[in-house]
Amino acid sequence: MLELYHWEPNTYFLMPLIALKEKQLAFTSRWFDASAGEQFAAAFPRSTESVVQLEREGPVLLHDGAIISGSFFMLEYIAERFPGGTELYPGDAFERYRARAWGQVLTGLGAEVSLLGCVRYLAPVLRRQDAAQLKARTERIEPIERRQAWSAVSEDRYPEEALAASRERLRFALAHVERGLTESPWLAGVSYSVADIDAFGLLVSLPALTPELVNGKDTPRIIDFLACMRARAAVREALAMSRSGKPGEAFVPGAEPSRWG
Repeated sequence: MLELYHWEPNTYFLMPLIALKEKQLAFTSRWFDASAGEQFAAAFPRSTESVVQLEREGPVLLHDGAIISGSFFMLEYIAERFPGGTELYPGDAFERYRARAWGQVLTGLGAEVSLLGCVRYLAPVLRRQDAAQLKARTERIEPIERRQAWSAVSEDRYPEEALAASRERLRFALAHVERGLTESPWLAGVSYSVADIDAFGLLVSLPALTPELVNGKDTPRIIDFLACMRARAAVREALAMSRSGKPGEAFVPGAEPSRWG
């Protein structure tokens, strides 16, 4: 039995949804509201790995009771464990290496996307919540790094210079993706793969979130890539699972941005 605990189809929550749809797998959708802290409920599935990995707010995949966390690990698991549907891993060894290498590169991009998305969209949502309940919920979050990330968003503790530095790091990461898409039709080479699903989840909201960075003039390959991905039936089906109708505005703290950028 497959169960996916997920929020709105954006960033890390979108990736396994696309993979499951590409594989045409039957699964039970366990939707939860991450902005309301439903992932902190006692009944929410967790393991040592899911608590300490960087995407601590979810998603979480359960396969016959076993917990798989970390969106890229989920993509690899779905690709390798389930035959049929779309092949999500290239057969060529070097392209497999490239797919995994992109997974590492995109971790940094994800940190910046999550930060900017949280400041733009999550902070106003948290301000509308009961302040005492939000504070009490935040103070119970473990580990401390996760608690600090939520506190920073809820207390609006991101000065403009920090946001400017985040945008500059994002610009650097986007240039790397743009170059990669000039070298081959898909990120890992000639074949569509988990690397493309990973990238799409992080890039899809950027034309609206950071139009000064992702647009037809400065990043034409990324714009074309997003259009190609949106044309895929599995992607359309995954995005259609949104309950808000605005999945590109759904953000929670992700990996910590680099301190050395």
